Amino acid sequence: MPELVDLDPARQKEIIDLEKAQEGQDYFALLGLQPGAPVEDVKQAFVEAALRHHPDRYAGLNLGTFRARIERIFRRIAEAHSVLSNAEKREAYLRANPRLRGAPSSAAPGGAELETPLVGDEERRAERQARLTRHPYLARTHRLTELLTRGRASMARGDFEKAFADLNQVVALDPKNREATSLLAEVRKKHDEQRSKLEMQRALELEKQQDLPKALECYRKASSLDPQHAEAAFRAARLAKALGLEWNEVRIHAQRAVDVSPDSVPYRLLLAQVLLEGKAGNLAKRHLEAVLKLDPKNAEATALLRKSRWPF
Repeated sequence: MPELVDLDPARQKEIIDLEKAQEGQDYFALLGLQPGAPVEDVKQAFVEAALRHHPDRYAGLNLGTFRARIERIFRRIAEAHSVLSNAEKREAYLRANPRLRGAPSSAAPGGAELETPLVGDEERRAERQARLTRHPYLARTHRLTELLTRGRASMARGDFEKAFADLNQVVALDPKNREATSLLAEVRKKHDEQRSKLEMQRALELEKQQDLPKALECYRKASSLDPQHAEAAFRAARLAKALGLEWNEVRIHAQRAVDVSPDSVPYRLLLAQVLLEGKAGNLAKRHLEAVLKLDPKNAEATALLRKSRWPF
């Protein structure tokens, strides 16, 4: 009985018959090829099979038990393509199955092999290739592969802006592409770290020139782009404090520096000072005690700790 799925009975029968027919077939037969078929024909046959049997063709349909059948069919086809299109894997497979090396169509005297292609074979192959390259599914696949390749190459060169643009297009075209999503997150992080370093360098130059407001803005950007950049957060807190900005902003920057680098004595001292100014003596005391554990002879921490206990 035909199953109640979004496939007509004829297609259901075709899938069942194909799955059965695949059992025990060699890799060439799985792709509908003669033994020993060249790599070019293997690739061509795989493209045609993918257009017909790729699970993505059935996206959004109720397939029931046929989903597993379709996935098994395509998995076997993909496996055959993977082996027969790779020189090393193909040779190992043929060594294990010498009968599949194929036979020459004719032979010349002395054992030299001659091929006698059928008239029109090349024309038909070229026409079929041109037709397939115009197919929307194949064109989309080719575009995704091209963008992924370019994105990886740009990442390797350190051109993160270009990599981001290409990988972002891949995700827009194929939101479920895990590789592109992972690479995009990585490239975004590296791009932000790269920009953070540039903002940090600019901030240091501006601070030397005593342009403190602009330097503070660059420190803020550096810290925002790379939340793990402890020095950027520390310098932003220090400058914000010197310029008399809002207490809470100073505290946020100082706290971030300590969170990222808790064993830094200068960072803890600055945060303690900020907390004391904000009447948060108990919190300041904890940081000062941490400083003295790191540096027992730190005179500034000792003085501030005394002040936190006896503010008068």
